[in-house]
Amino acid sequence: MFDILIFLILAGVVIKLISLNTSVTVDDDTWNEFKTQHNCQLQKSAYGNQEASWLCDDGKVYYRWRQQR
Repeated sequence: MFDILIFLILAGVVIKLISLNTSVTVDDDTWNEFKTQHNCQLQKSAYGNQEASWLCDDGKVYYRWRQQR
């Protein structure tokens, strides 16, 4: 009985990770369009380095780790 419970928990974790990866991939496909529509500006650190954060005109900061590759 304990083995089945562990298996179901691990299966749930795997399904959640797959769904998170799928949602990020879809989001990456529309990021350039969103960035243009919302006038997003790349944030810079105090040292002038590019950070992986974008400030948009909707007042939110978006973090784009994949965009920094």
